[in-house]
Amino acid sequence: MDDAAPERDWLPFLTMAIENANDAVIVYDYDESVDKPFRIRYVNPMFERQTGYAREEALGRGPDLTYGPLTDRAVVDRAANTLLAKLPIEIELLRYRKDGTCFWTDVNMRPLTDASNRLIGVVAIQRDVTERVKATEKLELLSTAMDQANDSMAIFEWRENSGEWRLAYVNEMFLRLTGYRRDDVIGRSSDFLIGPETDRAVLHEFRVALLHGEPIRGEIAFHRADGAPFWAELNGRPLQRPDGQVINTIIVYRDVTEKHQRDLELSYAATHDPLTAANNRRAFVESLDAAIADAHVRGTMHGLLFFDLDEFKPINDHYGHEAGDRVLIELSTAIFGKLRRGDVFARMGGDEFAVLLVGCPPHKSEQIAGELLDVIAGIRLLWNGHALRIGASIGVVCVDSQTESSAEALRRVDEACYEAKRAGRNRVVVA
Repeated sequence: MDDAAPERDWLPFLTMAIENANDAVIVYDYDESVDKPFRIRYVNPMFERQTGYAREEALGRGPDLTYGPLTDRAVVDRAANTLLAKLPIEIELLRYRKDGTCFWTDVNMRPLTDASNRLIGVVAIQRDVTERVKATEKLELLSTAMDQANDSMAIFEWRENSGEWRLAYVNEMFLRLTGYRRDDVIGRSSDFLIGPETDRAVLHEFRVALLHGEPIRGEIAFHRADGAPFWAELNGRPLQRPDGQVINTIIVYRDVTEKHQRDLELSYAATHDPLTAANNRRAFVESLDAAIADAHVRGTMHGLLFFDLDEFKPINDHYGHEAGDRVLIELSTAIFGKLRRGDVFARMGGDEFAVLLVGCPPHKSEQIAGELLDVIAGIRLLWNGHALRIGASIGVVCVDSQTESSAEALRRVDEACYEAKRAGRNRVVVA
């Protein structure tokens, strides 16, 4: 840089910058000897556009030029006292235009002092924040409305950097439903409600659908803050920008735990024997149909057992049906204890029972039938001082690709059971 070059005069540039600023600039003179010590000395063109007052109309006037009925005078007084103390202050204030309409402003004010630190004026930068205030008011109204809703609501925000949905807002009912505090959940990933009973595949489908701009609806298990599971019906909609990009999603959670439990109970009652908790005939036939279809498609073999009890009728006749029911319950408990998780045990009616040994070859099915025979023979029930005992006759058939239908399979295994009875009972017959 040439030291001999003349110093540039920056005043024209500063004046141009202020005249073209996007915010209103107001400079006040201060004269403590008059009643209204602050008087407008300068305003830029943005002030004229914000207020509707021409510069000539504003010069010499006090700050109250843009005050109106709803202007907060307490805020005005606080600002004046702060400036008199030669301290800067920023306020939000409702102002009025020349035509009587109002607008919200954010005003940053700084005192101007001379060389002896005497207050001589104030410079104020005034920004129109009406839209921001309206948006805040709408958000507060929306938040109030959502907090009074009967359903739980949450707004999630998509975070591109982490590739996950994060909570941006929850209403009061959501906090009651989940047991969390608002501070505990805002900003967290949507994974925080996942527990052992949550179907993660369904949850993943929901997330992908929302990200692609599709609404979601369905039921899924979540877990509360204390770990207790609950079922929720989800209704979710993505919130998209004009360009189609998904930035947020709003989800309504409705607690359907009681309904889900009732559905489970109804489903269980429709497929299970109420006394023994074994499958009923209808449910067993459905399982057998599925096993036959599997045998036809994959060539898998399954074992089908059918048995009825020996010496059961005398128990009912001599000791009553309550004693007979207790025997059936003891029997079912013993059978359940011997079967694998995937096997199906059913009470077909009265004292007749069936077992489907899934994926079990013939020799293994015969072995298991013998073990069940021993288990049944070992049952002892003390009833009014008497030891009640039963036996069983068990028929066994193989369900394979040659099996035509469940009716045909049940007919063959029933015949095998009858052969076991005719041969002396308490034995296994393989057809």
